[in-house]
Amino acid sequence: RAEGRERERERDRSKETRRREMPNPLTDAPEDTSTAGMAAQEQGYFKVTASHAIAVHETPSLASAAVCFKQPGQVVRGEVQGEFCKLTSGEGFALVCHPTEGPALAPLSPALFKVAHKTVLVRAHATTSAKVLKIKKEGDDLLVDGHLEGWLKVHGLPSSSPRDQQDGSQDPSAAALGWVLITHQAYGKLCQHVEGEVPTFADERALEGSMDTPRSVYTGKQADPLTERLKLELAQMRTEVGEREQKALSSTMADNYDVVRRGLMSNAGQAASGSFCVGGDPL
Repeated sequence: RAEGRERERERDRSKETRRREMPNPLTDAPEDTSTAGMAAQEQGYFKVTASHAIAVHETPSLASAAVCFKQPGQVVRGEVQGEFCKLTSGEGFALVCHPTEGPALAPLSPALFKVAHKTVLVRAHATTSAKVLKIKKEGDDLLVDGHLEGWLKVHGLPSSSPRDQQDGSQDPSAAALGWVLITHQAYGKLCQHVEGEVPTFADERALEGSMDTPRSVYTGKQADPLTERLKLELAQMRTEVGEREQKALSSTMADNYDVVRRGLMSNAGQAASGSFCVGGDPL
């Protein structure tokens, strides 16, 4: 009899254990591992991978008006919201993947650099007179979002201001914007490229750029600032010309459609006294 009671208690303990291990459908929701779930939280830089210019719409819908176009190879900053990427610049929404033409935007991961000098100063702005945010030592890794006229934009730099940390006004792990000089006129190469693509930004806001990055960014050799500036301006001019051509093409297609429609109506009026109909419906 004692053995029977012991077996009953063992069965009760097993049932209790299984009950605790079973997920509760109301409180233990399964983790969302779908692409949509991950994309909803994805933000950063994206590269236009389509073979043609992509439209930026007023709202996250293909039916909304196109406010501008982004050329192949352009880089934009934004946040994925469903099937669209909301641009940080405020221009609108770009489709991430076209249902028939395939991917239009691809996430651009930060490039990896290593500090090649004894110490390197990370500054608040892309100028040697800006405030120093952090000091990096030789051999330290640097994750870089992009390049601007000889400076690298450091990715996810933690704030190290003593005043902010003492009064608790800012989380020490919060990301701050930082810039590192690639080469110095007196000290030579400060940072060495290891891997990854490095876009060139249009300005210090770093909201968009292109992949027309000078080779000096990858090699670390000092280049003529004037030459780099001219290359950047040329790339911007090409982008602007491409956008205007795309807008002109869209406008021309709409005008041609209107001309054809009017021509059909005119011909129909000459052929019959009444209206010209297709399937019982007047044109």
